[in-house]
Amino acid sequence: MNHPVPSRGIALSSTYLFAVGLTIISNLFFISSHGIVRHIGPELHPFEIAFFSNLFSALFYIPWFLKVGLTPLKTTKLPLHLIRACFNAGALITWYTALSLVPLADAVALGLIGPFFVTVGASLFLSEKIRRRRWIALGVGVIGALVIIRPGFAVISIGFIFVILSAASSAGTKLFAKHLSRTDSAVTCSALVAILQTPISFCLALFVWQTPSLMQLAWLAGIGVFVAMAHLTMVQAFKYAEVSALEPLVFTRLIWAALIGFFVFSEFPQIWTWIGAAIIVAASTYIAHRESRANKLMPSPSPPR
Repeated sequence: MNHPVPSRGIALSSTYLFAVGLTIISNLFFISSHGIVRHIGPELHPFEIAFFSNLFSALFYIPWFLKVGLTPLKTTKLPLHLIRACFNAGALITWYTALSLVPLADAVALGLIGPFFVTVGASLFLSEKIRRRRWIALGVGVIGALVIIRPGFAVISIGFIFVILSAASSAGTKLFAKHLSRTDSAVTCSALVAILQTPISFCLALFVWQTPSLMQLAWLAGIGVFVAMAHLTMVQAFKYAEVSALEPLVFTRLIWAALIGFFVFSEFPQIWTWIGAAIIVAASTYIAHRESRANKLMPSPSPPR
């Protein structure tokens, strides 16, 4: 006699597949915004692109603030939020500069090394313990990055240097976010970084200011919309599956980048880019898995009084 499959198992499976779909769509939104940056990069300076993308991201919160008020912006750690905004502005500027110098897929592939900077930074500044197997995974990830750059076998583009600087700055942003999330809500952290980094990038953009045309302004608004949609779908996916379970899907960013690069910019990544990216994703997935297990073994913190 055949027994029916328990509905709970089906629900879990379909829920995970839904999270996978959201993650893939989120990655498409992210890469689409990067494609726009690469498209208008020759026309506008990265400082100015960063300012307008920050501005439109900040404007995204206005309807919500009109509904709930400014209470979510209250914090006792404004200086730390300001430092985080500086890191994030630096990450955006160096990333947008890199996109104007190297093929889209190459930049995306090398940018996958970001989790390694986060892990090392957490060890240095947050006193998190990194055991031997995770150090080995970090070393493997570095090998993957070297496969993409191929020092000694190919001319190292300055764009790759900007990608690495962006990854390091982005790691600083995430480390500050992790520290601030202990006292401030996710909404507070997200809204403040969007608002604070806008004047920071504006001050830099003033030195290279060029008033954008209406068409350029539309492209810049598109960057802001795509980034906002990417974050929304990403956060929604995390509600249905653990971060470590979705980490391997970061590789789909390279697939989207390769497709957009090929059909829009007539670019296609070399085999070394795919090999290096696969190595990096495998290593970062292992690190995420180990961190997930460590978090499950840690006792839950007492609720705030």
